[in-house]
Amino acid sequence: MSKKTAQFRIKPRETILKRGMMDYCVTGRYSHAAAGNAILTDERFLFVADLPSGERLAVECPLEHIYSVEKTGVPFFTRSMIVVTDEGRYRLNAFLVGRWIKALRRAVQDRTAPPSSP
Repeated sequence: MSKKTAQFRIKPRETILKRGMMDYCVTGRYSHAAAGNAILTDERFLFVADLPSGERLAVECPLEHIYSVEKTGVPFFTRSMIVVTDEGRYRLNAFLVGRWIKALRRAVQDRTAPPSSP
């Protein structure tokens, strides 16, 4: 996982599975979130936000580095998911977060599953 100040480019061999608006919880809590755009491909999860300071926050998670994706927060109040990677925990807020969780879990499972034998 890396935080960069550059915009993401989708590689020619990547397939976009889901995209939409999301908030990245800078402090790991529900408040103090940076609004941005998320993209899930068959290889990685990407998030980009322009911070009030003028800097760009970019997070890139290869699917192989994601250990779990969990829903968190107060039911019917917060719409957050926790993405656990080998480098830490990241909290993201989204409208209809269950759809993001389902898509991300499926992408991680498909990416990390052993190839099936014929």
